[in-house]
Amino acid sequence: MRLYLVVAMLVLALAAFTQAQDAEAAVSGITEMGQSLADKAKATFEDIRTSDIISNSQTWLEQQLEKIKQKIGEINQ
Repeated sequence: MRLYLVVAMLVLALAAFTQAQDAEAAVSGITEMGQSLADKAKATFEDIRTSDIISNSQTWLEQQLEKIKQKIGEINQ
C-alpha cells in the first residue's frame, strides 16, 4: 500500500514539475516575442522619422513658420 502511495506521489510531483517547465518555457517565449515586437516597432519608427516625406514636411513647416514670423515682424514695424 505504501509503495502505491509513493509511486502516486512521484507521478504527481513529476507532472507538477513538467507543467512548471512548460509554464517557464511559455513565459520565455512570450518575453522573446515581446522583445522582437519592440525591436521591430523601434526600427519602424526610426524609418518613419528618417523618411524623405517627414524631412521634407519638416523643412516646409520650418519655412512657413519663418515666413509667418517675417510677416508678423513687418506688421509690428
